Amino acid sequence: MKNKTPKLKKKSTGKYGNGFYADEDIKKGTIIHMFTGKRMDVKELVQKVNSNKENIDDPFQIGKRTYIDLDEVSRTFNHSCDPNCGIRKVGEMFSLRDIKKGEEITYDYSLTIAPTEWKMKCLCKSKNCRKILGDINSVSKKQLDSYKKFGALQNYMKKLLKEIESGNYKVPKYEIEALNSLKI
Repeated sequence: MKNKTPKLKKKSTGKYGNGFYADEDIKKGTIIHMFTGKRMDVKELVQKVNSNKENIDDPFQIGKRTYIDLDEVSRTFNHSCDPNCGIRKVGEMFSLRDIKKGEEITYDYSLTIAPTEWKMKCLCKSKNCRKILGDINSVSKKQLDSYKKFGALQNYMKKLLKEIESGNYKVPKYEIEALNSLKI
C-alpha cells in the first residue's frame, strides 16, 4: 500500500517568506515530500547564480558533484537548526517525530551541503539555533549522531561523511575554482 502524502498549507512565516505548515497531524516516519527539479553540476550552478537566475542558497545538493535546481514547491520548505523533518535516500523528506497540525515543516539545510566555504545567517531562532548556516561540518557531532540514528542523511552524504571522518576528504579543485568565480 502506498503512503498517503500529508496535507500541507503554504503560508507566510512572518519571518522569512513563505513556508509549508502541517494541515493535519503527521506521524513520525511519514514521507512528506520528494525534492524535485532539474539536475545540474557545480559549473551550471555558478553560471545560474552569476546570471541572477538562481540564488546561491537555492540549489539542493544530492551528490558530490550534483545539485537540483529546485522547483517552486521544493524551494518553499525552510531550514531549522531543530527541524521536525530529515532528508534520506536522494531528496526524500520524512518526519523525524510526530508533527502537530499547524507546525511549520522544516529540515536542516546543512545536512545536504558538502564541505565548502558557503555560509549564511540563520533566521530559524530555534532554541538550538547555530546562528550561522553552513555545510555539514557546521553541525555538532552530537546533533550529527542524532541525525545518523534517525537515518536522516542522503545516500551521498553517508559516503562523504566516511571520507571526512577518515581524513581523506578535500574540497575538489573544480569546486573551489567554480565557487571562487561566483559574483556574490
